[in-house]
Amino acid sequence: MGAMAATYVEKFQVIVDMFEFGVQAYRQRMRREHPAASDEEIEGRVQTWLLQPSDRLGNQIHLPARG
Repeated sequence: MGAMAATYVEKFQVIVDMFEFGVQAYRQRMRREHPAASDEEIEGRVQTWLLQPSDRLGNQIHLPARG
């Protein structure tokens, strides 16, 4: 692998690490905000958050229906 390819791999790894950190931070936030929630409920909230369309700041975006 050349130096250029290694740079791209390293940059991609930084992106993956940042994404994982963000998910962990959101999971911790959900645990603080919902202390009585089960692990399954917390994971459900995390999955819902991950699947919601949002802008760069995390604001939910309402997409028009297809059809």
